Amino acid sequence: MRIGTTGTSVLLAGALLCSLSACSSDSGASGGGAANGSGGGAPSGSGAGGSDGAPLSSRIAAPSAFDTTKGWEVEAEWLPQGQPLPYAVSQKAGTVAHLDKTGQGYVLNVREAASGKVLSTSKPWQGPKPTEKQADEASGALAVPQIALISGRDREYFAVWARGEARSDELHEYKEVVAVAFYPADASGKDMAPVGAGDAVAPDGEFDRPGVLPGPGGLVVTSYGGDSILVSVDGKVHDTSDAKVSLNGESTDPDFLMSFPSAKGLVTNGDDVFGGDGGFGADGGWQSTRVPPPGVEAVLKQESVGSGMKETPNGRIVGGAGGYVIANWLTAGDGVSAVHDLSTGAVRATAPCRAADTTYAIRIPGPGSGTGVKPALSPDDRFLVTGGTVFDLRTGKGTCADKGEDGKKITLRTVGDDGTAYGTAGEEPPLTPVSVSATTGAATPLPEATALPTAMASGAGLFVTYAGTDTMRLIALRLKK
Repeated sequence: MRIGTTGTSVLLAGALLCSLSACSSDSGASGGGAANGSGGGAPSGSGAGGSDGAPLSSRIAAPSAFDTTKGWEVEAEWLPQGQPLPYAVSQKAGTVAHLDKTGQGYVLNVREAASGKVLSTSKPWQGPKPTEKQADEASGALAVPQIALISGRDREYFAVWARGEARSDELHEYKEVVAVAFYPADASGKDMAPVGAGDAVAPDGEFDRPGVLPGPGGLVVTSYGGDSILVSVDGKVHDTSDAKVSLNGESTDPDFLMSFPSAKGLVTNGDDVFGGDGGFGADGGWQSTRVPPPGVEAVLKQESVGSGMKETPNGRIVGGAGGYVIANWLTAGDGVSAVHDLSTGAVRATAPCRAADTTYAIRIPGPGSGTGVKPALSPDDRFLVTGGTVFDLRTGKGTCADKGEDGKKITLRTVGDDGTAYGTAGEEPPLTPVSVSATTGAATPLPEATALPTAMASGAGLFVTYAGTDTMRLIALRLKK
């Protein structure tokens, strides 16, 4: 069925605080439990290679596909109220990363997704000094570190990053920075040091509307003023703020809203002029004009008064996940969306609707904000969801769940290997929890008290929720067999 303007609804306050395709997950407890990474007040295990130390004690109303009696959980007693609980999942390694705050700094804990067993812990990491705005709890500014997954064909990494300010010494003024440290997603052992770490420093002292965009090449920090700074996995910092990119035969500034670091260069949008989308592609590499979806014009023509016929490349990136970007293409009808391979531009799947734009801005999303929800892949890399669209990368077909004049807007957050996606309907709280079939695109309303998974791992779903308490927690529930 399609969701209309009526139906049961729910405010999923805890789950909706989590932002990013990878949003990060701080789940150690402060005080007595924090140093141990305990869950539900229980003592932790013996560290890397030891027992999981995170027994499941909470009970939540999860969708029927999940076993609410089997799993694990960790609390985040140190997490300030209103801040998003950061975590990330590596599908390739089958691991979940979360942070614990200690007196010496933040410790990255990496657990086996299905069992919760601790596989590795990092040395304490010190983020940059919070800015005056971040230190003000009433400001609503993002004040805690985040974790982003750096995907790759051979190995994946967890990038721990934080916004703040730093200075080279007491003779210099503070400048705004985004500090990043990279850790292998499949590592094991205690007291791991990062394989690389670096600071993206604002050239003019302060970032203007900054964003953080991950990709196989590392982490790109952008801002409205044209700043584009890449921190690669080895910790090297590449400031390309004044550099142009070459797209479809034109030299242009990178799109500060959509610039993804591929292994071979920046993938970004061109200028959207003359009524077209402006095209996109890899800097000096593959170009959108050579990879349009079937039946779509690669270049659009428009008559301009006084200038004659103008041509502009079609297509515009609106989001990315793993090794893919999602682009909208203009057509004579309502338009189409397509998933493109980040390394080659090849079309992997299309859907007969335009996909919702994603924001990668550094901020706390509102509880009803669909723009802060990142595109997500299924654990087996077959399905991809963004906005109300589900793509099947195996068949090349996509379905649109939120079409219809009287239907509520649907925002999907996760999708499992079986093609079942989960999300919400509506744009303002209270929101209606729904499940969506990748095959048909039909949305089914779920009971209003249903807690929705905020990420999927192999054999388990991850839930960010208060679970009836005043402490945010990360709960992993196994899928029923």
